[in-house]
Amino acid sequence: MEQSKINRWVEVSFQRDLVHGDKNVEVPIGKQHRHRVTFFVRVNVHHADREIEYFALRKFCMELWSGDTHQVGDASLEAIAERMLSQLVAEYPNRNWELRVLEDAENGAVIQYADAA
Repeated sequence: MEQSKINRWVEVSFQRDLVHGDKNVEVPIGKQHRHRVTFFVRVNVHHADREIEYFALRKFCMELWSGDTHQVGDASLEAIAERMLSQLVAEYPNRNWELRVLEDAENGAVIQYADAA
């Protein structure tokens, strides 16, 4: 089997409570409300003895969202994922990334970023 044809990824997930919305808006969906958000983070690795240990990656991700509940204002899931992505790229450069952020395990956003060496 030709090793150069294999794409390898590691993936981690974790959950946090996020409160978002605008407390000044009268429309129900605009008012502040809480969601249980699940983060899925995928990053490419270059060989089967992965150079990014998923336990370390998960710990790093969870530290970006330490604690239980986070106020995110009126940020969309895409904006939340992009904010997180910028910190991941700084820590683990020259990688391809996929972040999925789901509200209440139902609806969500996916962003991808290609920066592999």
